[in-house]
Amino acid sequence: MNEVPVTIRQLTHDTRSVFARLRAEGRLAITNAGQVVAYLEAPDPDEQQLSEWAASGEAPADWRDRQQGLRSFLATAPVRTAAVGEPTGSAAILADREDTDR
Repeated sequence: MNEVPVTIRQLTHDTRSVFARLRAEGRLAITNAGQVVAYLEAPDPDEQQLSEWAASGEAPADWRDRQQGLRSFLATAPVRTAAVGEPTGSAAILADREDTDR
């Protein structure tokens, strides 16, 4: 990513244009004396939508906790491997379909 940094001075004195850039670019590096000191990130549109649905009762209010639980599970779930020569993943499903379609 070839990002043009935003200085703290720009952030404090020209906030409106900095946030316009943030909306357009999604992420900005904030610098002080040429060193990156922070990043600003625009909100994720999907998360905003889920929050709106939760507020209206269309999604569970604890959707963030549930999502974090799933991420934790996936990060620690054991990895299954197939023996050498056995089809894996999609190949196994396709082979099964071919056998079933006969």
